[in-house]
Amino acid sequence: MKKTLIRFITVIAAVSVAVSCLLFDVSAAGTTISFSSSKPSVNDSVTVTVTVSADENMYGTSFSVNYNPDVLRFESGDNATGGAGVVNVVYSVSGKTKQSCPLKFTAIASGSCTVSVADAMYASDKENALSGSSATLAVADAAKSDNANLKSLSLSAGTLSPKFSANKTSYTAKVAKNVTECKVFATVADSGAKVEVSGTSALNEGKNVRTVTVTAPSGAQKVYTITITRSDEETEESSQTESQPNETVIDGAPYTVLTDISGIALPNGFSAESADFNGVQVAVAKDDSGYYTVYYLKGADDVCIPYLLSDDGKTFEKLKYAVFGENTYIFADIPEGYKAPSGYYETTVDIGGFNIKAFTVTSTDTSSAGGLNVSAEDADYSDFYYVYCFFNGNFSMYRYDSAENVLQRDPGFKLVKEDLEIKPGGFASRFASLTANAKIVVIGLAVAAIAALALIVLLIIKLVRGNDTEDDEVFTSDFDDVAISDEEEPEDAEAEEPNPYGEKL
Repeated sequence: MKKTLIRFITVIAAVSVAVSCLLFDVSAAGTTISFSSSKPSVNDSVTVTVTVSADENMYGTSFSVNYNPDVLRFESGDNATGGAGVVNVVYSVSGKTKQSCPLKFTAIASGSCTVSVADAMYASDKENALSGSSATLAVADAAKSDNANLKSLSLSAGTLSPKFSANKTSYTAKVAKNVTECKVFATVADSGAKVEVSGTSALNEGKNVRTVTVTAPSGAQKVYTITITRSDEETEESSQTESQPNETVIDGAPYTVLTDISGIALPNGFSAESADFNGVQVAVAKDDSGYYTVYYLKGADDVCIPYLLSDDGKTFEKLKYAVFGENTYIFADIPEGYKAPSGYYETTVDIGGFNIKAFTVTSTDTSSAGGLNVSAEDADYSDFYYVYCFFNGNFSMYRYDSAENVLQRDPGFKLVKEDLEIKPGGFASRFASLTANAKIVVIGLAVAAIAALALIVLLIIKLVRGNDTEDDEVFTSDFDDVAISDEEEPEDAEAEEPNPYGEKL
């Protein structure tokens, strides 16, 4: 049993020492490359993300990205400039050990393309070089679709009969005599298809035939026909004064829900689709992840405003968003059950004309009366606010610099569950505030301490076992030399001895 225990503790000690050595040798410094798709097709968008990692907090990083301009075309990237095969990136980093830098490209031709990072460095208290990296993606020829269907079809006046369906190609509609114009709005199901509407929007009395021809990428075609009848009866004129199905009222002002948004710049990751509103097919923008459906409403001033429609389909609410450069960020609600970590308090900040819920550094309460006094350290961050945003299919925390009007993703700001918040001042709080390298050191020390404790226990067991062996030998030799007799010892041994003089005394 003792030998088994000793072997077990020895193994634990050896493994602990080995793991601690490995932990202290780990270094995450360098760059890595990842693709949103490693096998895109021609005309697909590809996001190349360069991740810079260091062994200490960074305050800036720069590098160049090399690629084949015959296969990829550079589109955009935060703090990135260049093209024709080389993109230069200079990023400001707010004291983090890791920074991801996404770059957007478009695949323009089939073939293999190696993307590499060179001249990478980061700044801490000095400039430090980083190792480069490379990765390869293969662009395939785009398969030509035969899809010549329409996704939506509607009119600026009148209602289609029957209700639109992609498989139905013949429709009718009626308008009153006073309606002299009717526009046809059509959206293709395949983004690569083309649509053409015959004729003008002007209406003659009687029947007016409009055709919508859809040409698929493969060249296949489908023709939709609409017969619009303009009545010559005055009695129908009054019906046209009533509100149209795609009209609504918000705060007492009339708005029209657009049925065509082809000329509107949509948010990143959104595409134009159709939706039913009061029995009319209207145009909407939907994100590819399925979180948002955005309606565009036009008021009396002809300004188009994005709105969200409530679940009951009756109430519109303005979409809270802001545009920075070519990117559109949607401000979202904090997930239920989460809140900011200790050291931050809730406030609001004006971004893009909207009053947005945000978090900022906690001020220090210096009096029982409740007076607030911002510490010198916190004052350096008084212009920074942390907001929850949706961008290109993902939710994340962003840091907004109100002084420079800059919004940047901040993965280091982590929301915490309300029932699992780390209490300030404890070991868990101190450990959570450490950098990644400091955490590795602490874990390594803990493992080394466990190994040392195991070795001490092993030594104690060896010492105890050695003492037990010596005691057994002593007791065995002593007891072997002892002779035990069954005869009784005389009470007075001296009286039994003979008198050497032969006489009794």
